[in-house]
Amino acid sequence: MEDLSPEQIVELANGYRSLARSLNEFQVSHWPDLTVEQHLDLNAYQSSLLNRAQDLQTLAVRPAFRDAAELIARIQQATTDAQDSLKRIRNLTIALNIGAITVALASYIARANLRGIQTALRELGDLLSMSEETT
Repeated sequence: MEDLSPEQIVELANGYRSLARSLNEFQVSHWPDLTVEQHLDLNAYQSSLLNRAQDLQTLAVRPAFRDAAELIARIQQATTDAQDSLKRIRNLTIALNIGAITVALASYIARANLRGIQTALRELGDLLSMSEETT
């Protein structure tokens, strides 16, 4: 097991913040279409991602992985794809699920739960594929 390097920590934290921003932009652009509960969900996803970024950068969590560089690259690609998808997606349910799964992914990373990370990456990939079909 290897601890994440300071650069990897910064990259993950920046990815979380960018994803929170993308969720906010999605929320603003679909404001009238969202229910109060959906607004609250999106706010919670944004807050959770920002908190996870803070936890990483303050070293409140210290995840360690085998082949950390490869795993971090997969995570970064998935979060970048999620951000890109949120810019063009129209299906509110898929967008909300992307937010929920990215929050779960960040949680699994904080606990260094490799099985959870792999499951979240697979589910996120499935959602992103569905979002491509519905755009």
